[in-house]
Amino acid sequence: MDDVEMAMADLISQNDGVVTTAGLYHLRSGGGRVRADLALKSARALRLPRQVTIAISAACELLHNASLVHDDLQDGDASRRGNIAVWKEFGPNTAICLGDLMVSAAYSAIANAYTHHLPEMITHMHRRVSDVISGQHADLEAKCVSIDHYNNVARMKSGPLLGLPVELSLIAAGLSEQVATAMAASDAIAIAYQTTDDILDAERDISSGGLNFIALVQGDMASRARVARSHATKHAQAAIKIAKTLPSEAGDGFISLAEKFDPAVEMLEAI
Repeated sequence: MDDVEMAMADLISQNDGVVTTAGLYHLRSGGGRVRADLALKSARALRLPRQVTIAISAACELLHNASLVHDDLQDGDASRRGNIAVWKEFGPNTAICLGDLMVSAAYSAIANAYTHHLPEMITHMHRRVSDVISGQHADLEAKCVSIDHYNNVARMKSGPLLGLPVELSLIAAGLSEQVATAMAASDAIAIAYQTTDDILDAERDISSGGLNFIALVQGDMASRARVARSHATKHAQAAIKIAKTLPSEAGDGFISLAEKFDPAVEMLEAI
């Protein structure tokens, strides 16, 4: 993981100035590095070269962190990972530029994956970034009136960057035909994640008119939370079932991630 951290820092440090300072500030704030972990596990299972593994890990983490920097600004969230959000600390203009720089750096990172599958990897990465942008826009519009629409927004907003580390690993291993399966698994995980997150953020989201699963079901808050927990668990279990069909245990990272939702959801008390 240290190699991934160094690669990300080096790529955003090519722009010497306040944007780089803000980028290093953001990266040093930590985070679970879930996407890097997914890339490392799937690449190891598929026996990819170390350089390709680092390239995929860094690219996916840079894209994810770019989305966080922009999301905090768009949502007006003043903190991230216990620290002041980039836009609040350095200003909105710097946050916009940093997010853009991280996206650019992600493509530079993936260029270091020296494989004849690289053109396909870049094309797929663009496709998934486009999906995230569509999901973010739909989330900001917050005109969700059904659970099906909610699931679609959750899939588009969170699924692509959760699935991308495994998808790129499969492409690099010459297993493009398995990408659709990985996408289905990450979609299910995204819905489980977003629903679980909504239980915690229900009061804030509902008061602000934001998109939240709790607002789509009837009853008091306790019964709504129970429905949300069931929804999250169902999709986490679906993700595990799908991930188990991926070759060479490439989906083990998905399985580990999805398994966290069952106990996490059960521990959440009704609001």
